[in-house]
Amino acid sequence: MIKDRTSLFCRLNDYKPLKNASGSIKDEKDSQNLMLEKNKEEESLRNSSLVLGARKMPGPMERCDKLDMSAVITLESALDREQISRKILPEAVPVTLNRKMKAREKYQSDLWLEIEHPNKGFGLQDPSSSSLALFNTTSNAMAQCEGDPVDNIFEQNLKIKFYISSGSTSPSSYSGDEADTVKITDSSHLPVHTPTIKRKEFHSRILFPAKHKAHRFFLTSFTAPTKCHQCTSLMVGLIRQGCTCDACGFSCHTACVEKAPRACPVPFHQKEGAFCLDPQKGLGTAYEGHVWIPKKAGMKKGWQRALAIVCDFKLFLYDMNEEDSKPNVVVSQVIDMRDGAFSVSSVWPSDFVPARRKEMPRMFKVTAFQLSAPSNRYSIPILADSENKKSEWVGVLSELHKILRKSHSRDRSIYVLKEAYDSNLPLIKTTQTAAIIDHKRIALGNEEGLFVVHVIIDEIIRVGDIKKIHQIELIPHGQMVAVISGRSHHVQLFPMSVLDGGKTGSHKLAETKGCHTMTSGTVCQGAHTCLCVARKSQVFCYELFQSNKISHRKYKELQIPTTVQWMGIFSEQLCVGFQSGFLRFPLRREGVPYRMLHFHDPTLSFIAHQPVDALCAVEISSIEYLLCFKSIGIYTDSRGLRSRPVELMWPAPPTYCCYNAPYLSVYSENAVDIFDVNTMDWMQTIPLKKVRPLNSEGSLNIFLLETIRLIYFKNKTNGEELVSSETPDNQEKQMVQHLSSKRRYSFRVPRAKAMLPKGL
Repeated sequence: MIKDRTSLFCRLNDYKPLKNASGSIKDEKDSQNLMLEKNKEEESLRNSSLVLGARKMPGPMERCDKLDMSAVITLESALDREQISRKILPEAVPVTLNRKMKAREKYQSDLWLEIEHPNKGFGLQDPSSSSLALFNTTSNAMAQCEGDPVDNIFEQNLKIKFYISSGSTSPSSYSGDEADTVKITDSSHLPVHTPTIKRKEFHSRILFPAKHKAHRFFLTSFTAPTKCHQCTSLMVGLIRQGCTCDACGFSCHTACVEKAPRACPVPFHQKEGAFCLDPQKGLGTAYEGHVWIPKKAGMKKGWQRALAIVCDFKLFLYDMNEEDSKPNVVVSQVIDMRDGAFSVSSVWPSDFVPARRKEMPRMFKVTAFQLSAPSNRYSIPILADSENKKSEWVGVLSELHKILRKSHSRDRSIYVLKEAYDSNLPLIKTTQTAAIIDHKRIALGNEEGLFVVHVIIDEIIRVGDIKKIHQIELIPHGQMVAVISGRSHHVQLFPMSVLDGGKTGSHKLAETKGCHTMTSGTVCQGAHTCLCVARKSQVFCYELFQSNKISHRKYKELQIPTTVQWMGIFSEQLCVGFQSGFLRFPLRREGVPYRMLHFHDPTLSFIAHQPVDALCAVEISSIEYLLCFKSIGIYTDSRGLRSRPVELMWPAPPTYCCYNAPYLSVYSENAVDIFDVNTMDWMQTIPLKKVRPLNSEGSLNIFLLETIRLIYFKNKTNGEELVSSETPDNQEKQMVQHLSSKRRYSFRVPRAKAMLPKGL
């Protein structure tokens, strides 16, 4: 053992730094002096080891010595590999003198600690505190210094888990030259963690001083609301919300890992700094506590316990589990304080809130916009535990709102909600799908058939005699309209002229019986129009023609691994989403499909381990895509490998995802959350319960509450896509059929039941 260790020291003396890329070594004289000092230290360490080795070692020491021998052999093999690489590629490995010296210093300091305290490490059960782990850590650090510059980016992407480095948004951009790079290991195979679990205190501070010990971060799925120990903001999401150090329990966002304290373990008082708000950026937690909110069935059914957290100038409400009284990780409701109509106030008897008189002193309400009309505002009544707690909540929310107004924090909301048409129209109540034809007309599909509504002149046209419309697809390039209709779910094609009241000439695609979704696009730089129809796990691709009569040609049939859940056309390629995966098929030529989610990337394998539904895909650019699953959103490149280390997190389980560039609308049970797909910012939360999109862009929605409404999401930055009509609610309109045509109707207030307007 002593001989092996001595030979290792001698070889370390021969371990000379490589030249840098320019072929010169900076401060060569200083480095030589430093090497002489290190040789003296090694000699003293060797003498100390000889003295210890002369003693008769007990059983545990013998086992430790065997481990040390294997570790020394491992380190020697690493040095051999390094010398060979120096002979083969003397100029190709840009390793600096500082990194070499750091590696040597770490090895010597670790070895000195082992010699000084040989008995203090035997009782530790943690693998990282063993002598073998000590030597392996040193050899791995030195091997990393020597092997990082390999210029095989693809292999690097497959081997790494996560590398977070300053100014880098992609793991493929990691070069290995940055100092103190933090590694985050994917822990998808490990059990989930909750912040309530008490971790065993790490007791190896004597053997491993804090300055020589780094965090071991694992991606973690929390089962309860958890705040980041670094920025104090909530780690919102359903899975993989953040990272946890397996040694000291420090938890933070993936983006906050690089900012986390390097010393492990982190001091307890630093981890427990729960409240820290940055007024300029609006980040951090300001206040939290337990409150009571109305049950889902309404306040008349009583109250339920909830955890309320004021974070990032938003009010988060989490339902509490009745069995264990722990908060759910799913966000129940979110109210953004940047909302133009945000307010907090006490509840008075004049508010007509169905509450008991003794509960009134403890109640307050939080209000925000729901629709653009002043009468349609969304208010949440909240019951505090006491009057003092109520005063605290009202005071905190009011002060934070004042801070927002003083800092002139802009309203980041994207959409303004309006009623697309009068909710008294009977057709709206059974609408299944819709489409915006132009800024004055919308197409509605329901159980009765396909209708075109002119929102300005209140005129309605029925298209054909088909019933049960399940999906409407406008094909403006081919001047056609495609619908999935009937009990058998067939695809039928109509010329665009039928939307103006022209003659109906439908064209039925017989092979599409039993289909459930479709999408359209162009190929050959817009020269041809194609329609793709999905039936279970099959996709039929048609080329559409129109001269005097509509015709089609099926030119491709695709087989998908499982049932198709979503389809879209990107850059003349068909993107198909199915359970736990996405594929891209070339449309204008034959070829194998491209995997948009490559499981050879170990950071993406968790999707296959826990099957999850696919909601939609977004083409960010020609080399980057966003894949939206029911649990998480992942950014990948054209090869199917991860393109960004950070994932897109959903506050609540989504039911639908719609994309209207550059914003993604994520629908859940209680709200619609808007994200910017480029910056990954959470832009807006629309507090609408039971709302469902009617088209792929999410601009038309059906609001399924007490009064069923057709809601139009108007983008404030773009132009008016649809002119919404404003009709007083106190006037009851009726559908009146034209005398000259059975397919035309007017929706207006009749003057008298027995007297119709002229021309009807």
